[in-house]
Amino acid sequence: MVGAHWQRLVVILAVSGALGGARAAAQSKKPETDIPIQRCNRLPVVTVQVDKEDKRFLVDTAATSFLNRMSFNGRDAREISIQSWNATTALHAGYVPVDEISIGKHVVRNVQLAAIDLSAISQTCGGQLDGILGLDLLEKLGVTIDLERGVVHLGPSAEPSADVSVAAGIEDAVNSCLDAFNRADAERLASCFDSEFALTSPRGELHGRDEAVNYLRQYFGASPHGHLSFRMRDARPLGELVWGVYEYSIEAPFVRTDGRGIMLCRKAEDHWYVLSMYESPAIAATAKP
Repeated sequence: MVGAHWQRLVVILAVSGALGGARAAAQSKKPETDIPIQRCNRLPVVTVQVDKEDKRFLVDTAATSFLNRMSFNGRDAREISIQSWNATTALHAGYVPVDEISIGKHVVRNVQLAAIDLSAISQTCGGQLDGILGLDLLEKLGVTIDLERGVVHLGPSAEPSADVSVAAGIEDAVNSCLDAFNRADAERLASCFDSEFALTSPRGELHGRDEAVNYLRQYFGASPHGHLSFRMRDARPLGELVWGVYEYSIEAPFVRTDGRGIMLCRKAEDHWYVLSMYESPAIAATAKP
């Protein structure tokens, strides 16, 4: 279940005419190693797969990554700050959850990116831009920019270890449960919990799948219903189980609650279930005006 924050709006990376002359050299490399840089007028653009769909991203090593809200459906609109080297500007933008971003075989999963209107930049360069690929995602994807040869270079991509695969499976399951809560889908949410589920918190204890769902239903009746943000940290195998530390916040119409805890999950019939949760005292329950 997941989050992200932002830098500046536009300091575009100017590219010399070397891009055109380097295209033939780029094509001689293996596609999984070098990805040709395209151009939108003089601006460098690369094709990025966002949830398996090809999107055109402007490459800007001086920026943090974000999306064109005209290309994506934003959610959770809120004020964010876009920061440059000499100023910070408040901007009303939406965060968009993305399951997977990839270039070649290099993949980053479960990120949230801010989405703003990039139509002015698209019009200036004369082509569609679906987002900006900044330094943060370039580092996570393990790619480097070779402007002289006109390519995005992909470093070695190792096969994920068993631990990494398990962590990815847990994260996918947790994100599915997060989505079920935020859609007030009680039936789908019930499938997240093991039949022997137990929750221990300063407010008391819950036992079983039904008690868990009945407890969470209190957030579904409000208008708007409660919104859950959840981040799983350090998911690690422990025999046939997986444990991890988590942080969460629940925003309801008149209160916001933040807390942290430890979660234990187990797999049955190719499905991960939450077996137990132990919550430390909530950081705060803040009443809204």
